[in-house]
Amino acid sequence: MNRKQRRADRKRGAAAPPAGGTESQYRRLLQSGDPLALHAFGVAAHRSGRNDIALETLTKAIALDGAVPEFHYNLGIVLKALDRLDEAEGSYRRAIALRPGYALAHNNLGNVLRAQGARAAARDCFVQALVARPDFAEAHYSLANLLLEEAPDVAAEHLAACLAIDPGDSLGAGLLLARLGAAPTPTQASAAHLEKTYAERSQSWDRDKGYRGHELVAQALRQAAGNSKLDILDAGCGTGLAGPLLRGLAKRLDGIDLSAAMLEQAGAKGVYDHLIKGELVSFLAENPARYEAIAAAAVLIHFGDLAPLFAAAGTALKPGGLFIFTLFPHEGESDFAVAADIELAKGGCFSHAPGYVARLAEAGGFVVESLERETHELDRSGAPVTGLIAILRRRTG
Repeated sequence: MNRKQRRADRKRGAAAPPAGGTESQYRRLLQSGDPLALHAFGVAAHRSGRNDIALETLTKAIALDGAVPEFHYNLGIVLKALDRLDEAEGSYRRAIALRPGYALAHNNLGNVLRAQGARAAARDCFVQALVARPDFAEAHYSLANLLLEEAPDVAAEHLAACLAIDPGDSLGAGLLLARLGAAPTPTQASAAHLEKTYAERSQSWDRDKGYRGHELVAQALRQAAGNSKLDILDAGCGTGLAGPLLRGLAKRLDGIDLSAAMLEQAGAKGVYDHLIKGELVSFLAENPARYEAIAAAAVLIHFGDLAPLFAAAGTALKPGGLFIFTLFPHEGESDFAVAADIELAKGGCFSHAPGYVARLAEAGGFVVESLERETHELDRSGAPVTGLIAILRRRTG
């Protein structure tokens, strides 16, 4: 295929081959002289979490045709995912050299520079991204993220701009605005934000050795259920981390999650009887007395106002049923707030007062059997993050 034909194909948008395939097919692709096919394969491999293959195929595509800015841009994404920041920086800079107004590359370069501690250079990159594309929501968010502590008023302006461009709030600007005191506290994180967040996390979630929410919930259910086998819903099941721990306690084990990427991995574990892609509160409300236990690890953290969820859980549980979940504790005067920890807030998390949980439980027909503080996970520095683990039981009369 000559260069002219490849350019024409790029304009039309060549279909990406699947990230799967046999080893022989993969090796034949590497030996081919088709940089477009190699690039498309590499992008698909990255999206499925196969960054080693993505790195190899994208590098080969660039060796065959190094004049395509998208090739360097996508290689930068893979290198950043592999934590090879210096090389990612170089790839983004090459993409920008080929296309100076490449807003996506300016934004991603800024995020790499920020991670390397070069804050002034990162700010320049975000500004350049917005010069090239003023309606670029992610660049507004990136600049706001950089300025949250040093210039909160300016950060709030960019978060508001981000939300105006992206009213579905796929980046979580609304929670950060509330954290800055520039907007009311939302009742929950947006569905778009959670889907985007967990689609990205699906590639690495099972490898996060610092996370313990699934273990806490499974241990609590084992403690409360004794030797009984139950019909269990793994609410917000994600990649199914809790599934193998819950399977031995279950007559039937269902899972529900918003993220298709997470559910795909949960299904591959082969421990669930049924998996549902859907919104949790409406699903619970539409399935009266279906379950004997609802286990929700790191799920209620994405709701501020817990009243609708408690009501729906009460509907879906049989009398005497167990509702077990984790939260982050809130020490302020309000019932709930956007998480004080900035990384948790960016992840769409709230914190809740233990007294608020107890009041809702009483009003919703639950008995609080336990509400204890435990280490829920470790942060990026390895420091423990405290969580609440709750065991509630629906009254029988």
